[in-house]
Amino acid sequence: MTSSRRTRRLGALLGTALGAATVLAGFSPPAEAQAPVIRNQTRIINQAITNQVRQALRPRLLIRDSAGPVSIMETGSGGRFLAVASADGGVRVWDLETGRQIQRLQAGALRAVAIDEANRRLATAGADGNLILWDIASGQEVRRLPGHAGAVSSVRFSPDGTLLASAGADGTVRLWNTITGQALATLTGHAGAVNALAFAPTGTQLASGGADGTVRLWSVPDGRASASLTGSEGAVQALAFTADGTLYGGDATGSVQAWRAGTPAAQRRFRAVGGAVTGLALRPDGMLAVASGGQRLGVWNGADGRRVAEVENPEGTVVATVFAGDRVVGAGSDGRARLWDAAAGTLAAQLIMTRGGWTVLDAAGRFDGSDSGLGDVAWQADQEVLEMTNFSQPYYEPGLLAKTLRAPGALLTPAAAPITAGIAPPPLVQLAAASGSQAAVPGPTQVTVTASDRGGGITEVLLYANGKALDPDRVASTEDVTVNNLPSRRVTYNVDLVAGSNRLRAVALGDNRIESVPAETVVTVQAPVAAPTLHVVAVGINQYSNPALTLNYAVADARGLTSWARTQNGSGTFGKVVLHELYDRQATRANINALFAKLKDTQPQDVVVLYIAGHGENAESNWYFLPTEFGRNLPFETAAGDARSGASFRQAVLQAVASDGISARTFHQNVVRIGAQRILVLIDACKSGGVKRAFEADADRRTLALLSQQAGVHILAATDKEQLAVELASLGHGAFTYAVLNGLGGVADTGPRDGTVSAREVLGYATAQVPSLALRHGQSEQNPSAFSRGGDFTVSRPAKGGAGNAEGGKRKKS
Repeated sequence: MTSSRRTRRLGALLGTALGAATVLAGFSPPAEAQAPVIRNQTRIINQAITNQVRQALRPRLLIRDSAGPVSIMETGSGGRFLAVASADGGVRVWDLETGRQIQRLQAGALRAVAIDEANRRLATAGADGNLILWDIASGQEVRRLPGHAGAVSSVRFSPDGTLLASAGADGTVRLWNTITGQALATLTGHAGAVNALAFAPTGTQLASGGADGTVRLWSVPDGRASASLTGSEGAVQALAFTADGTLYGGDATGSVQAWRAGTPAAQRRFRAVGGAVTGLALRPDGMLAVASGGQRLGVWNGADGRRVAEVENPEGTVVATVFAGDRVVGAGSDGRARLWDAAAGTLAAQLIMTRGGWTVLDAAGRFDGSDSGLGDVAWQADQEVLEMTNFSQPYYEPGLLAKTLRAPGALLTPAAAPITAGIAPPPLVQLAAASGSQAAVPGPTQVTVTASDRGGGITEVLLYANGKALDPDRVASTEDVTVNNLPSRRVTYNVDLVAGSNRLRAVALGDNRIESVPAETVVTVQAPVAAPTLHVVAVGINQYSNPALTLNYAVADARGLTSWARTQNGSGTFGKVVLHELYDRQATRANINALFAKLKDTQPQDVVVLYIAGHGENAESNWYFLPTEFGRNLPFETAAGDARSGASFRQAVLQAVASDGISARTFHQNVVRIGAQRILVLIDACKSGGVKRAFEADADRRTLALLSQQAGVHILAATDKEQLAVELASLGHGAFTYAVLNGLGGVADTGPRDGTVSAREVLGYATAQVPSLALRHGQSEQNPSAFSRGGDFTVSRPAKGGAGNAEGGKRKKS
């Protein structure tokens, strides 16, 4: 990112700094879409309905398609990154500062992992004797280092990341230059396999522990033997240095020893666990966490050998442990990593890793996660399975892991009651299409949804057609009835059926706005399927009334979308392409609202791609997109140290935002009223400055997720947290839009590779590519936020051999 270019700080569109639920009051998100084979679920618990009425459900956690048992878990020297190796061959890298899983590498069966935080690299090793260096941001293999004759059991980076040490079953320790890949030294002296390594904080000394029960010290990088330490009672399994040079080791008998610098004999020894030590972690204050592969994890005071806490995993073993801030983390056979409060011995949160994605869940039931990961986690009560996203309104907490570790007071859902203590049963929903399962012609019909109160009340009844929420104006009638002796609400909707399959999905909200199990069916219209129209909305604002808010690439980014859209004329996927464009001085609040009004007349089978680039801002508990007239009377460009950071300036910003901006609620209403059922929203918005709080963009993410669920649309936003929406002169676009355009150009055609690009493929591709683009070209961090609801659909059919600029993709930069 060049200093001559302005950068754009993300204000994730539709987000709110405070009170996201208030902004979206009266609306509710549907649960995550089910598998493509739609089924009617009205059979659920009919046989037990009487027993469940007005009785609390006590759910238990259900995890589908787990990544499998955890074998290794390591943090970097700075404690920011956490790497977890699972039985599915994946290594998942978590950023504990942002609270999310940022990478998943397919590295195969592993025995050793290490993190170089300074250079964002990962080292892995397994039974084949090869070491592999990976770039964390891109997920690409950087270098392969062969040499060991047999399995590698431990790898460690030096504190500055320039050296890598490896130890193996062949009895050797090897030193490598991580920049060149050169083998610097082979260290011998252990009688048998070498199991553990640790670099001293100075980086000039390396400790190795072997199956022979000895610990050896080596000078680095020359590899000269400097000392042999005694005192272990069995094979040395784990080693760790303190800041003052004290070395701790755990052995196969369950004992822990401590050696002070310069003394060959152990100064302290205590029995920590009943079996062999399988994991040893050291906190800066001298606390030790010791795992043995059992269900208990102990925390010890290394100075006096006193156990200060013991925690238990009731659902599996603990084979690996690390510290994350004040929390002790343990992972093992159940495939999860749990964070405990070491002082209180209570569970704080758990990291759930599945083949599809990731989820963070705290003790109350608050959650965060990727779309695909949340689809693998649910709550089961009796015969009902309630998807995790059914609990979004009261329990979705973006940045949950980061808040658990650093700022519990920043929770957006502080009053969440523990789910496991019991919830009121959500309504039972039934769905009936008046025309039956077959319809002769496309056009209007009526669909009836009946919600029965089982004790939690009925807050709202919603219907979705092909994933898209129906406008409340589509309600034909509402009446209170009694069904199976239960008070019920019957809502009839007017639905426009399209040729082919019409997937109908109904949900109802009960107590605490928890969603019901959906009722689903398909109405098939036997008629020729007409080619849809592609509507591309491009709003880009570089020029604001206040010159201090000028941006560089918003217009170029928006025009890039329209250039792509023109390539879809004659592609065979769309009957025609219609462009709706507003740039700079044309992008007034009145013109933007008028443009949305035009989209109300789009047809259900049409596709709408909505791209917005410009400034966005939070004004207390609401979010606004800022049209070109914003900031006319705000003194952004004044001398340093002036009132711009004071209360009066803040108040002026809030007033201007509220008077000039387009609110999140207005935006939501406009999206729901769009006639098309297939909508992709792309947001490259940023903060204008003046209003900034820690974790404020988590509220933005929360509102985005709720909007995606409630409206049944796919949303991709440029960044999260307080990052920069990086504008890169070298690319001619912002990193976000550059990746989106490449994805639409064909590079995202991966799953399946069928010559078309779907909405979810664009989301997945951009989410994976933007972090590495921003780091490589702008030396900045940027992580897009993706929220995907409703059915997937084709958004692009790239021409064969068409353009694509994605670095590392299938096409080269043009």
